[in-house]
Parts: sequence; structure tokens; C-alpha cells
Amino acid sequence: MSLAVKLLVVSLSFVVIYDAFQDLNWNLLQFISNNSHLSQLLFSGLFFSLLNWLLETLKWKTLIHDHKSIQFLGAFSETLRAHAVSIITPNKIGEFGAKASFYPKQMRKLVLKQTLTGQLYQLVATCFFGILGFGVLFPELSSSLKFSISTALVMVFILGVVFSLTKSSYKWFKKLKSYFISLSILSNTTNTKALLLSVLRYLTFSHQFYFLLYFFQPELGYLEVMPVLFVIYLVSSIVPTFLLLDVTLKTSLSLVLLDGIISSEIVLMVNLMMWIFNFGLPAFVGNLLILSPKQSSLQPKKAL
Repeated sequence: MSLAVKLLVVSLSFVVIYDAFQDLNWNLLQFISNNSHLSQLLFSGLFFSLLNWLLETLKWKTLIHDHKSIQFLGAFSETLRAHAVSIITPNKIGEFGAKASFYPKQMRKLVLKQTLTGQLYQLVATCFFGILGFGVLFPELSSSLKFSISTALVMVFILGVVFSLTKSSYKWFKKLKSYFISLSILSNTTNTKALLLSVLRYLTFSHQFYFLLYFFQPELGYLEVMPVLFVIYLVSSIVPTFLLLDVTLKTSLSLVLLDGIISSEIVLMVNLMMWIFNFGLPAFVGNLLILSPKQSSLQPKKAL
């Protein structure tokens, strides 16, 4: 990136972070600071956040390993810098362009493909646990909501079958179909590792959500809350949003689905902490890395 582009991206990213903090209810922060288990709360939040981003780094290192020799710290830096750029774009789509910019021109098409692969495996993990959560909650839903969900799932299933059986002479369609088929080949070591790391990452941030709730309400039932959290992450992942709207969506879903289980004040506080630990702080560090002197890049093992 040129210096002007770096400054623009960092400025926009800091505006997003600043606006988020401007909207905070400072009474909630005061409530958090007065919690008797504040140190354990902060340690737990930071631990899960660090683990979350370490797993994402390992996934990126795994996906790019066959094409470029990269050290763990280099992959960690690329992951956080891409996150800092992506928070100013809808559904973190800016991650594609950011990661591509870290590599030579001849590798950028491959980098875009591997970035998409990482996101698709993360979506697979989200959908799996989200459907599992819906399955647990389904008997408690209203008849109209049951019908809507059932209809949507049937349509997705039919579209999937049609796509898999469709034969087309279009080159782009053949490539797309071949690409999706390649993702399902778990005998491929890279695919297996990427999927496993996506699952571990999902379990990390979903359990971070649960444990932060648990700090404020120790009598919270694990089997009662986790299916709800799975559904929250599924819905928020398939609705196109900017980062701040994504936070708002997760918070509103939490308030609705956790109503009667946890007080609204606790739900608001935990969503605030989840944003700080998993979005705000990593984006801040990523911005600092963007502005730091450029490190010498390693040569790719093979070009596209």
C-alpha cells in the first residue's frame, strides 16, 4: 500500500472504532469496573480473544503455506492488518483486497482464492452449529417461524442439489463448481486443517460469549444458552452488514433470544466486551502494524 492509502484506511478504521466508543453507555462500563471478578473477567476475555486470532493466523498460514514460505508472526501481522482494513467494509469483504496487497501481483489471484476458502470454511462451521442450535430451539418456536425456517432450509437444500446436478458449458460455472467440489475433499491435508481450525475458532469465540455471560450470572445453564448463541452467530453471519451494524444486529438478536434467561443489562455489557476484545483491540493493533515500517517479504515457493 502507498502511504496515502495506508493513512486513508487507518483513518477510516479509527473513525469506526471511535464512533463505536462514542455510542457506548458509560454506565455499563462503570458497572463492569465495579464487578468483583473484574480481573478474571478481563483475563478470560483477553485469553479467548488471543486464542481466536491465533487460530485465525494458523488457518491463514495453513492456506497459504503451499504457495509461500511465511513465518507465524508474518501471518499474524497479515491477519490483523487485513482485519483493520475489513472493518470499514460490509461483511469484512475488504479482507480480500488487503491480503492480496501483501503479495506479488502474480500471486494475488491465488491469495483471493485462499482468502475465500478460509471464509467459506468458517461459514461452514457457523452453519453447522447454527443449524444444530435451531434444531434444539425448534420445538420452542412459534408455528409461523417454524414454517419460515423449514421453507428456507428446504430451498437451500434444493438449490444445492440443483447446483450439484447442473451441467453447463460456461467456463466460469465449471470452475466454480470444481472449486466447491475441491473444498469437500477432506483427504486434502490443507482442507482438513483449515476446516478444523475454523471449527476450533468458532468454538473459541462462542464459548467466550458464554463465559462472559457466566461471570455475571453464574447459575446460567450451558445447554440452555449455547444453542441460542449458535443461532445468533448464524443469523448475523448471513445478513450483509457493516461492522457497526453487525454489532447492533448481534446485540438486538441477543436481547430478543436471551430474553427471560439473562437481564438486558448483562446482554448489553457482554456484547460490548465481545466487540472490544474481538474487533476493537485487534483492529487498533492492525492499524499500528499498517503504519509500521514495511518488513521484507519472503519469496513465494511458486507463482500462480
